[in-house]
Amino acid sequence: MEYAMKRSGFLRKDKNGAEADWDLLAATLGQEFFQHIVATGIARTLVGNPPRRLLKNMTWAPEKPVPLANVAQLIVNGVCRVRNSFIHGEKFIGGGDNQWERDVTLILEAHAVLKEAMNFRGIEIPQAQSRKD
Repeated sequence: MEYAMKRSGFLRKDKNGAEADWDLLAATLGQEFFQHIVATGIARTLVGNPPRRLLKNMTWAPEKPVPLANVAQLIVNGVCRVRNSFIHGEKFIGGGDNQWERDVTLILEAHAVLKEAMNFRGIEIPQAQSRKD
């Protein structure tokens, strides 16, 4: 998704390198997109019990996450947090209380949100093409 965003103009203006601008994507999608996601029910856990951040003292915060309330929170505090946790190894760490199942659910729901975003409102973020090296 980041590959496609960068090539579609969703770039952070404050950075010298090519970095995907998730805030711009959220703003472009608008609150209607958030309402669409809630109405379809494809991200119930992501919205209702969003992922938390792992702090440097190795605790998760906040202790009890508040449900996401808008498109910016959905993209940044939902999808991006799942992405960051997954890429940086904080998903699939195991644990009690059905953590494995929750991790899988959050990853699948974040992916479903990105798939919906691909063509919402005619934004049409092109899918990354496979390279033939």
